Amino acid sequence: MKKVICSLCHGRGGDVIITCSNCYGSGYDPEEDKPFAQCHTCYGEGDEHADICPRCGGDGYYYVDEDEDEDEDEDEDEDEDEAKL
Repeated sequence: MKKVICSLCHGRGGDVIITCSNCYGSGYDPEEDKPFAQCHTCYGEGDEHADICPRCGGDGYYYVDEDEDEDEDEDEDEDEDEAKL
């Protein structure tokens, strides 16, 4: 396992802006009957303030399995090769 600094909060552990958990960034409330009703969580902004980083849980870092990280790099290379064809 490899310890990695959180890319969302940059190691701070909190006080981050995230995509709204209610409207998923649209700014409109998905539960409202009116088609363009403003989201009551983000007030139409599409993002919200989080005191604790949801990615690292406030630690400022998280652990990544080194084998998974290498597999992701290989998958990206395969995708690039397919795109060239």
